[in-house]
Amino acid sequence: MERWTVVNAEILTPSRVISNGYVTIENGRIATVDAGEPANPGRVADASGAILCPGLIDIHIHGCGGHWGFLGADDLLAMARVLAGFGVTAFCPTSVSLPHAAILDSIKGVREAMRRQDAGADYSAAPGAAATTGARILGINVEGPFINKDLKGAHISAAIRNPDPAQIEEIISAAGPALRIVTLAPELPGGMQAVEAFANAGAVVSVGHSNATAAQAAEAAQHGARLATHLFNQHRAFHHREQGVAFAMLQNPAYFCEIICDGVHVHPDVVRMAARLSPASEIVLITDAISAAGLGPGKYQVWGFNMEVKDGAAQLEDGTFAGSVLTLNRAVANMAQFGAMPLHQAAGMATYNPAQLLSLLPDAGRVAPGAAADLALFDPDMNCLATIIAGHVVHRAHNAPL
Repeated sequence: MERWTVVNAEILTPSRVISNGYVTIENGRIATVDAGEPANPGRVADASGAILCPGLIDIHIHGCGGHWGFLGADDLLAMARVLAGFGVTAFCPTSVSLPHAAILDSIKGVREAMRRQDAGADYSAAPGAAATTGARILGINVEGPFINKDLKGAHISAAIRNPDPAQIEEIISAAGPALRIVTLAPELPGGMQAVEAFANAGAVVSVGHSNATAAQAAEAAQHGARLATHLFNQHRAFHHREQGVAFAMLQNPAYFCEIICDGVHVHPDVVRMAARLSPASEIVLITDAISAAGLGPGKYQVWGFNMEVKDGAAQLEDGTFAGSVLTLNRAVANMAQFGAMPLHQAAGMATYNPAQLLSLLPDAGRVAPGAAADLALFDPDMNCLATIIAGHVVHRAHNAPL
């Protein structure tokens, strides 16, 4: 494969910014990262004025661009191509609370899409030429059905149930290594046993749609829970005598904490507070996006419900939020603004942190020699100019310098 180099970029890493930086790519991996003039660059792409960072990783996303991530391989593969347009190079398609057979079907669709993506990725074109594949599908995030009905959000009540050991074993068996994340409420009967079963199977167990107390959150961590699903949203409310599950997880180093940073799901002042209470290394930016993300304001159907997108929010007729219409590049820009932090630190919450959570390091989430050449190029406003996967450009904006 041809050696090529992106030069004159502002390179973001979780710990620093490399000004006037360059990245040399060879055989789908990063060969060299430094500042100044590269030696032996091969073909050169000038990224003057642009920001280069690891490709974004969305671990919690239901849909985007009119497509869903849990309704079959065709829709999921189309969604993967759309996501590349926002700088996303890897993601976990996320299900919702469904009947058991439908969950198994969702898992089957994700595994089929992963197989087809691995078999059919068109990386044969020369570097810089558009490839037909999209963002890498990492595996499934199963959100529900073992959640608390009192904090169901837009999940369908009839599909919500207490953990069932037989169903848990079937989910684990059907998914195999494609089971990445499972969201459940540990306070339910059998909840702690469910945490342990999924954790022992290698999944990241996330506490969400939960009325757990602080003590129950700590107990869940002892059983293997490691993540908070969309922090503050559909979690037990804070009280000064019992801080509840969200604040307990925010201050417990055993947990990473997802945040939907759209300024709607969590008030910007609360985002700033969270960024002060938790180390930056423990916050993971997500979108929780639905199929209407990227399509603009209007009326849509979501999971059989009528829903309207306006003022940056997706709401059912009763006012309940139905996921979001956020894109991950906007989440990074918002976190830098709301959290009053440098952009490179915010970018780490959508790159390095999710890679660490999902044990993708050192291959993903970094701009460093030896890492996969999964990169995203943005303008100063975090609009995506180009997306690179395995050293090949899979998305290019009309004004992209590559």
